[in-house]
Amino acid sequence: MNGEKQARPRVDRRTTLKWLAATMAAAQAGCAGETPFVGPEIPPAPARGDALLGAAAAPRGAGYGADPDLMHPSVPWSRTLSDGQLQTASALADIMLPADGRSPAASDLGVTDFIDEWVSAPYPDQRRDRETILAGLEWLERESRSRFGASFAAAGESSKKELLDSLAWPVASDADLADGVEFFRRFRYLAVGAYYSTPEGMRDAGYVGNVAINGPYPGPSDEAMAHLEGVLDKLGLELPD
Repeated sequence: MNGEKQARPRVDRRTTLKWLAATMAAAQAGCAGETPFVGPEIPPAPARGDALLGAAAAPRGAGYGADPDLMHPSVPWSRTLSDGQLQTASALADIMLPADGRSPAASDLGVTDFIDEWVSAPYPDQRRDRETILAGLEWLERESRSRFGASFAAAGESSKKELLDSLAWPVASDADLADGVEFFRRFRYLAVGAYYSTPEGMRDAGYVGNVAINGPYPGPSDEAMAHLEGVLDKLGLELPD
């Protein structure tokens, strides 16, 4: 991670909280479950003195409760990732969602700050994800230094991809990497959800939002109807009259 990346201002809390609320609403179908995915291959995140990335600060603060003051919003918890964890998370997010001719890299849009917000929040799903993600980031760092002699953030792109391929393709992975596969899956779910909640991500996906129609509603396009009929056919259903 170069100096420019480290010096980039962090995304404000109000923005990351909007992403947090949107992702929490969609996360129920993809949550990590009741059992933390931390086992022998990826051990729990080490104590402060043993962590290559530095230890995350202890979570502080309660949640919003049942009646938040929406007119004067404030964040009742602190963000907790260490600088080393943020750098590794940025490098990982940028491998998943790199800059291209249309859109910026994930870290340039503040996806790393969203990850920090998510694992620092005091809710059950976030606390479960915190254990998975902190341990996974530390594992990535140790593996990168062991294999390539460089931190994950400083390793070459081909080295990063080589390491991540063992997690991204579980069919070809060693069975002992099941915890790493779950870490990669969960991190990717959160990073992609945050990225495509930004205006830049929405544009990249081709989402234009609600558009005013001049005149009567013409109905769905032929392409949309063909797609719907295809989905219904796979489900053994017919399009109603």
